[in-house]
Amino acid sequence: MARKPTQRDRVLAWLIMNGDLTVRDAMLELNINSLPKRIEELRKAGYPIEMKWVTTDSGSRYGVYTMGR
Repeated sequence: MARKPTQRDRVLAWLIMNGDLTVRDAMLELNINSLPKRIEELRKAGYPIEMKWVTTDSGSRYGVYTMGR
């Protein structure tokens, strides 16, 4: 019997398939409320995940996570 994918598994699969991930996307699409923690765990496991800040026209900022090269 196959095991259920963990939150880390889902985050990693999303990054590989879609290229980038925001906290909002993680909450809405993956049902993950603690994306920074999952990213930290994946980085410790050796995955080259980078984060960049995006500023909206209204001046608010949010982080976008991507797989590094």
